[in-house]
Amino acid sequence: MTTYPNFQARGRRRPLAVLAAAAGLVLAGCGSDRDPAAAIPAPALQEQTVQWTDSVCSALAPVVNKIGAPPEFDLSVPGATQQAYSSYLAEAQAEAKRALDSVSSAGSPPVEGGEQIANEVRSDIKDISDDLADAKAQIDQADPNNVTAIGRAVVAASNVLGALANNAQALGALDGNPRLDAAFEQASSCKQLREIKTLGG
Repeated sequence: MTTYPNFQARGRRRPLAVLAAAAGLVLAGCGSDRDPAAAIPAPALQEQTVQWTDSVCSALAPVVNKIGAPPEFDLSVPGATQQAYSSYLAEAQAEAKRALDSVSSAGSPPVEGGEQIANEVRSDIKDISDDLADAKAQIDQADPNNVTAIGRAVVAASNVLGALANNAQALGALDGNPRLDAAFEQASSCKQLREIKTLGG
């Protein structure tokens, strides 16, 4: 029996900054050295946080959907399987690029440390895109006439895809911060993200 290597995804879930209670930052007066968010009422801050979280989940859902729907694995036609996986991974990369653009356009959540949180989310999505590129490279470099080589590449890609789908879904929770958890529960696109069936899920 041929043992296939386990290609590990580089997608990382970095510890994300703990969000401060925004209501506690609301102060009388607005000095020039104050955070602009401090002048916004707490309910408005929460609404904006929900909107930002919803935009992140909305951007990630198509990525998870695509990653969770790979083509048929048919080694009786290795060349066709190779081409199908190469095209599929290119499409998944394109979805990740769209997600990155969308999250970048959304800016930062209106909370203390929001810019750092947004930067780390973008970095995680970039890691997903890079892992998809690596998986595609392995598929493309395999000898189309070598069934074993194609099988090894497809298995490696499948290992990556399962890990990436889980990582992409977990990004929406942003490490379980209580304030962001509430936004995650309220945002409709985050509910849809949680319900997507992933590889092995």
